[in-house]
Amino acid sequence: MRRAVAGVWDVPDGGFFPALAIVGAFFLAGGLAGCILASCVDGGGGESLSAYLQSFLSAARAGAVDAPAVLSLVWSTIRWPLLALLLGFTALGLLGLPILFAARGFLLAFSIASFVRLFGSTGCLLAFLVFGITGAVAIPALFVLGVQSLLAARVLASRFLGEGKRPSPYGKAYFLRCGGCAAALCVCVLLEQLVVPALISGMAGLLAAA
Repeated sequence: MRRAVAGVWDVPDGGFFPALAIVGAFFLAGGLAGCILASCVDGGGGESLSAYLQSFLSAARAGAVDAPAVLSLVWSTIRWPLLALLLGFTALGLLGLPILFAARGFLLAFSIASFVRLFGSTGCLLAFLVFGITGAVAIPALFVLGVQSLLAARVLASRFLGEGKRPSPYGKAYFLRCGGCAAALCVCVLLEQLVVPALISGMAGLLAAA
């Protein structure tokens, strides 16, 4: 049993850590850019952002934060992992996956930094409820898919460049990892539907009473 589980995570020798380093570096670079932009937003853009977040907080205090429609929620949860998965079936994933992770890191960091900038320590709590609960499951799943997709794209690119025929990267372990990530994303959908709205409303009510 232990040997079977370990086999799910087997990747080509020397491939895992370089691929993880690449997607991680682009994710962090995008996150840094998002934090910098959030700190620089001023004038009309800053006022619009502040008004939007204030209206969100007011709605949360009033208990008017409802879970989005199921289809919308499913799409918002799977769109990044799905794109990472699809890029693993083309050599273009060598370019597309770093861009994908940079964009994901940028948007996530910009959103969190905006909460923190406008609400201080309160913003940290709200950002954790809005992004952190599901992100703790969705982001690792994205990295698993991104790393294996980058490795697969590298194999496809080597075949295209005539570097020799390598074994197919799409083995049983590849799709077992995809299945595990799909299960994790289902958990995210359930959390977003059943848990997060209630927690946000409760936290906003406590902040209003404080």
